[in-house]
Amino acid sequence: MRRTLPAVRAAVVAALALLLTALALPAIAATSGITSSLLLNGATYHGTDVVTEGDVLTLRVQYNTDVTPGSTVEFDLGTNVKLTGVPSANTAIESVTQDGNSVAITFKDPWPTGVNQGVFDLKLTVDEVEGSSAEKIVWKVDGEENSIDVIIRDRGDEFANVTEGFSKGVTPGNLDSFVTVVDGTVRLKPEIVDQDLTYTLRVNSPEARDDFEIADRLPAGLGYVAGSFAGEITSWDEDGLNKRTGPFAFAPTVSGQTFAGTVDVPGPSILAITYKARVTDVAAIEALLQAQLDRLTDGYGQFETVLTNTATFGSATVERQAGVRLRHTVANPNPGPNVGSLFGKTADWSAKNVVTDEAGNLEPPAEITYTLKADLRGWDGSNPNKVLARNVVISDTLPAQAAWRTDAGDFITATGITLTKAETCPATPAAFAGNEFVGQYCVDGQRLLVNVGKDTTTNASIAVKAQLNSVDGLTVAGSTTIKDATPYRWRNVADFHYRDGNPHTSTRDVTVVVLPDTTGGINDPSVFSKTGAPRQKAVDPGESVTVDYTFTVAAGKGIDVRESRIVDHVDADVYDLGDLSSVSVSGSYDGVALNASHFDLRKSADGDLVIELNAAGDAIVTSRGADKRFQVTIALTTKAFEGKETKTIKNKATLLGLDDKPLHWSETVSEATSYGDEAEVRKRVWDTVKQEWVASLSAQMDGAGSLVQDEYVYRIEFIPHGSYDQVAILPVVDVLPDAVEFLGFVDEDDKATAAGASAGPVDIGGNLVASHDAGTVTIKQKDGTRLQAGGTLAAYVAVKVTDASAPIVNRIGDTSAEIVPVRSVSVGDFVWVDEDRDGRQGEGEPGIEGVVLELVGPDGEPVVDVFGQPVRPVTTDADGRYTFDHLPALTGDQTYTVRIDREESAEALRPYVPTRPGMGDRVLDSSTWEATTVPGELHEDGDRDPTLDFGFVTKTYAIGDRVWIDTDKDGVQDPGEKSLPGVKVELLDTDGTVLATTTTDRDGRYAFDELPAGTYRVRFTLTPEQQRTYEFTKRDAGDDDAADSDANPADGLTIEIVLDDSNTALTGDYEHREIAATQGIDPTWDAGVVVKPEPVESGTGGEQDPEGEDTPVTDESGSGGPDASEPNAEESDGQLPRTGADLGLGLVALMLALLGAGGALVWRGRRGTL
Repeated sequence: MRRTLPAVRAAVVAALALLLTALALPAIAATSGITSSLLLNGATYHGTDVVTEGDVLTLRVQYNTDVTPGSTVEFDLGTNVKLTGVPSANTAIESVTQDGNSVAITFKDPWPTGVNQGVFDLKLTVDEVEGSSAEKIVWKVDGEENSIDVIIRDRGDEFANVTEGFSKGVTPGNLDSFVTVVDGTVRLKPEIVDQDLTYTLRVNSPEARDDFEIADRLPAGLGYVAGSFAGEITSWDEDGLNKRTGPFAFAPTVSGQTFAGTVDVPGPSILAITYKARVTDVAAIEALLQAQLDRLTDGYGQFETVLTNTATFGSATVERQAGVRLRHTVANPNPGPNVGSLFGKTADWSAKNVVTDEAGNLEPPAEITYTLKADLRGWDGSNPNKVLARNVVISDTLPAQAAWRTDAGDFITATGITLTKAETCPATPAAFAGNEFVGQYCVDGQRLLVNVGKDTTTNASIAVKAQLNSVDGLTVAGSTTIKDATPYRWRNVADFHYRDGNPHTSTRDVTVVVLPDTTGGINDPSVFSKTGAPRQKAVDPGESVTVDYTFTVAAGKGIDVRESRIVDHVDADVYDLGDLSSVSVSGSYDGVALNASHFDLRKSADGDLVIELNAAGDAIVTSRGADKRFQVTIALTTKAFEGKETKTIKNKATLLGLDDKPLHWSETVSEATSYGDEAEVRKRVWDTVKQEWVASLSAQMDGAGSLVQDEYVYRIEFIPHGSYDQVAILPVVDVLPDAVEFLGFVDEDDKATAAGASAGPVDIGGNLVASHDAGTVTIKQKDGTRLQAGGTLAAYVAVKVTDASAPIVNRIGDTSAEIVPVRSVSVGDFVWVDEDRDGRQGEGEPGIEGVVLELVGPDGEPVVDVFGQPVRPVTTDADGRYTFDHLPALTGDQTYTVRIDREESAEALRPYVPTRPGMGDRVLDSSTWEATTVPGELHEDGDRDPTLDFGFVTKTYAIGDRVWIDTDKDGVQDPGEKSLPGVKVELLDTDGTVLATTTTDRDGRYAFDELPAGTYRVRFTLTPEQQRTYEFTKRDAGDDDAADSDANPADGLTIEIVLDDSNTALTGDYEHREIAATQGIDPTWDAGVVVKPEPVESGTGGEQDPEGEDTPVTDESGSGGPDASEPNAEESDGQLPRTGADLGLGLVALMLALLGAGGALVWRGRRGTL
C-alpha cells in the first residue's frame, strides 16, 4: 500500500500556504492609482483557496485620485475563467469597452470632486472541469501579470477531511418491547430470537494502514448471524481530492461469540464494517432480567439489563462498546393520588407594569389575587395509599416586599368549603392541623394558614388577596418588551401539608415590570411600533429618497384609535412638510383596508405630522369593534441630497390618547446615501446631553469662563458603501485641532466619560487599525490584509479641550465635527409688593410667592438653554425671587423678555395690581407684566441681568356718591333735584366701628377712597339744622341702583357693602372727582332727603316755616337758588323743570297719619332686607 510520511506532507502544506498567502495579497499595478484584488468565496483546503466550477468571482479594482484623469486602463484575463460582467459608467468612470476576456476602462477628465477613493468590479466565471485539481487564475493590468493559486472543485466532489477515529454502534438500541412479567416472573416474547441486531464498526484513517487488526466479542445470550459481514470504504486521491466510495471485503475468523481479522486501507479513508447478531439463549437473558426484578422493593418499579458488545482495534490498543438495553416497568398495585393535580396555586395575572419611587416602592401597590386549590377527592380510600390520615393545612408565606390585604372586606373567599377566621394563629402548620382549626384560616405577618380538613369529598378553591409594596430586594428576572423597563420576579410558594414529611409545594411566579419615566409615553413595540424603509438605498446627488413608514397599534391593548392620534415628529432637516398633499397615506383596521379618505393629516404648531382617523375611519372602527389591530403607512420624500452625503433618517412617533396624553412612542433609524461603490469618512462627537453623535456640539460654560465638561470623544467613521470591500484602503488622516489634547482611544461604551483611554494602536474591525502620533490620528489597513466591510468601522478618540475661547473645528476632508463653547447668562429676579406705592423697591418690602414667569427669546420664540433643553416657566419662591439660568449668551442687540403668565399667576396676584412702572433707575424700578433686557448686553459667559422686576400694590377700592333732596319724594334721583351739602358721612366696618368720616361737598358729593377689599357700611347723619327741615326718603326705590337712596330712613345706615373684584358696580370712569383707588369706585351709595311735613295749627290752615336757620342747598351742578318747595332753598339752576310743586301740608299730615296707624312697613331693596 502507498504511504506518505506525515512530517514531509506537513512541511509541503505549510510551504504552499505561505506561498498562497503572499499571492493572495492585493496586486499593485504599475498604473498609478489602480489596485486589483481577486475576491473568492472564502473556501480553503489545506490553506489553498477553493473555487467551484461555475462560480462567479469578483476582480475588485480600487482607484483613487492618483489615477490620471482621462486615462484608459486595460484588464486581460487568462485561462480557467471567462469575463462575464463589466461595470457601468459611474461618478469616476467615463466609459467601459469589452473585447472577449479583455476590458478597457476610461476615467473621467476632469476628476470628479468629492471622490477620494472608490472601486469597481469585473465579474469572472470559473470554467467547467472534469475532476478537481490545483490550478492558477491569471489577470493582467496594463500588461502587468497577477495570479493566484486555487483548487478548482468539481461540483460533485467532497474533499477529504479525515481525522483518526474508531467507533462502534448498534441498531436497534433496545429490545424493551420483548420483555414481559407474568406473576412475578420475567418472560421474553418468543419473537425476540428473530430480531436482528445490526452492528457497525468504523475506522477513520488519515494515513494508510496495512494488516490492521479488528476483533469483537458478543455478550452471553447473543450469537453472530452467518454471512452478515460486509464493508464499504470511502477514499480520495493523494491530495485529498476526488472522493470515491466502494465495497470492501471483510471475512474475519468467527469463533463462538468472537471474531478477529485484519484489513489494509489507504489514506485518507473511512472504512465501515457491518455485521448482525441475534438472541441465541433466551433463558440466560431472562435470568439476568429476573435478578434485576428481584431487587425491586415491594416488587414493582423499573428494572433493566444491558447486553454490551466490545470491539478492539489495532492489536487491542483501542476498545469501543455498544449496548442493547432490555427494560420493563412493573406498575404499583396500590398507586397514591396524583398530588400535583390535586393541589395547586394560580394568580389572576402573570405580568404587570408598575411605577416606583426612587426607593423601589410601588405607587400604588400592585394588587393580586391568588387561588389555592385543595381537592381531597383523590384520597378515595380505594387502596391503602389513598387514605388521608390527617387534616390538610395550606401554608403560604409572602416575601418581605408583599403583604396580605387583610383590610379588604373580601380578603379571602372560598368555594367548596366555608372558612372563618381563627381566634389564634399558631406558630407552625403542624400546630394549626388540629381538628379545632378545620375550616379556619389565620394570618400572622407574611404567613397565611388554612386548615382544609380531611373530608375526602372536599374540593376547595380559595381566593386570597395580596399586594406587592416594593421591588427592593426582588430578583431581576423575566423579560419585557418595554424599552428601559426592568422586570422583577415576584415569587410566592404555597406548601400543602397532607402527610408526615415534606409537603407538596406549589410555586407561583409573576413578573412586575418597573416602567421608566412615562412622561412622554412608553416605548413598547408589542403595543405601538414604527418601522421605516427607504425605497432607494443609494441615489445620485440632487435626487431624493422616499421612505415608507408603517405605524402599528396592536390588538387587545386597550387602545381605542377613535380617541387616539399618531404624531410623527418629522425631522425638518430631512423632510419638507410644506405640502401635505404629497404625503400618501393608507392602512388597515382589523383586516379592513383603509385609504386616504379615512384619514385626516395636519401639521401641528410644532411642525409635526398629525395622523388621525376622520368620521369615515371612525365608522369602520365602530363597525369592527374597538381595540383591534390598526396599521397606518405613509410615504415621505426627503429633501434633495446635496452632493455626496449620507442621511441618517431618524424618525420618532408618539401615540396620543384622550386629552393628548402620550401613551406610547417608537422610533426608527435608516440610512440613504448618494455615495456609490465608495468609502465615506465621517467625523462626529458625542453629545452627553442629547445622548447621540452630532456634527456640532454645544459645550456649556460654567459662568466663570470654563467649560462644564472639558473631555469629549470623537468618532471617526470609515463607512464602505456599495461594493467597496476586499481592498486595501487609503489611510485616513485626522489632524486634531490645536485647542484639544489627545487623551487616547476608548471603547464606544465609554463615549460619555472618556474613561479607560489607551495610547493605541487599536483594532477597529474590518482589518483596520487606528493609531496616534503627534496630534494626528490615522486609520489604515493592517499589513497584509484587505478590508472586510460590514457596516460602520469607527475609532473612538478621547480629547481634552485646552482652549475654549472659540469654536473647535476638527475636519477630515469634507466632513467635520465641531465643539462650540456656549457662553451661559441668566436673568431675574424679583416680584414684590410695593407697600409705599412709589414704584420702587423699598427696604423690607416683601416678595410675592407663586408668580409664574416665562422667557421669550430674541425671535419671540421659546428659548432652548445651553444644555439643549427647552426653558420652562419658573415660579417665584417664598421671597418672590426667580431666575432663568443657563441661557445662551446674546449677540448684537438681541434681548430676552420675561413675561408674567397672568392666567397661571391669577391666584398669587389676586390681591394685587401692577405698581407704577419706570420710576427711577432699572435696578429698583418696576415693569408691568413683561420686562426686556438691555440691547447689547448679556454677551459674555456669566453675565446676568437682575433688573427684570415686577412690583405690585394691593388693590384698593372707593365708595361714594351723593346726598340729594328728593323733591318729588319718589326715592329716585330725578333731573333737577338739588344736592345737599354738609351732610356727615361715616364709613363703618361690620362691627360698627367708624373707620372714616367726611361730609358732602357743595355738590352733595362724598367719597371714601383707597380702601382695602372688605365689607363695609355707610352711615349718613344730617346736621341738627338739616334735621329740622329734612328726613331720609324711602329706600331702594325703582330698579336703578345708581339712582335710588340707600340710607335707612330710621338711622341713615346702609346695608353691608362688599368691596372686591366681585363688585360689578365698580367703575374707573367717575366724572365728579379724581379717584385714586386702583379698582375704581362703587358710586351707587346715595342718600335722598325729603322735606319734613310742617305741623298744622288748629283752626288756621296756614303754613309755617321750619324752625331754625336756613339750610343751603344746591342742584346737581352745585349752583344755588331759591326753590318754592324747599324752605329757604336757593333758586333752581334752570335745568330740567321741577315737577310736583306746592305739595299741601294737609296732604303731608294725612300721609304721616297713615304711616303711624300701625301698618307694617317692609323695606325691600336691591341689596337685601334690613
